[in-house]
Amino acid sequence: MKRIIKNILLKLDLISFKTISRMRKHLVRVISDEEIITYIHSINQKNMETLEISGDRWERFFNPNNYNSLSYPEINIEKPIKNKKRYDLIILEHVLEHISDPKLAVLNIWNILKPNGRLIIVTPFLIKVHDSPTDCTRWTKEGLKQLLVQVGFSDKDLIIGQWGNRAAVKANFKKWVKFNPLLHSLKNEEEFPLAVWAFAQKKV
Repeated sequence: MKRIIKNILLKLDLISFKTISRMRKHLVRVISDEEIITYIHSINQKNMETLEISGDRWERFFNPNNYNSLSYPEINIEKPIKNKKRYDLIILEHVLEHISDPKLAVLNIWNILKPNGRLIIVTPFLIKVHDSPTDCTRWTKEGLKQLLVQVGFSDKDLIIGQWGNRAAVKANFKKWVKFNPLLHSLKNEEEFPLAVWAFAQKKV
């Protein structure tokens, strides 16, 4: 029934494919996902040696022969990563907030990035505590920038962004909600970020 309604709305131009795609996502991920997609398309991603920690949400954008996924907390990024492989791109999405020593974790990731390698990080800010297995830290846009600079990334090679609004913060009080264009606005209010992200490059 939902599919029939969706097809009717699309045919009548009452809804767009972009909106349909957004409705499949959790509200907190809509804008950060779109920013990641734009960034991935801006680089030569097909031939990149890529590591995603944790999960495999972004696998479809990469050559499967060059794509790797390691799960957290099975992989402890607070310890030196013994994998001898070096990567052109590492994706760390909604993981860093669960790490007790995030600076050490980012340093370990820096060490397995190739020269000119890139890092994608997304973290929550105004979101409820969610232990997996623990929940330790939140960063503002400036805070995430300073963390990356302290590890060795140049602020000149950083792209930092954030998205959120007070209504979206309230919407996630009781449970994680998916985007509903009838209920939710994607307007950005700088003082109420739900998600903060950074795209960094290792220039050495």
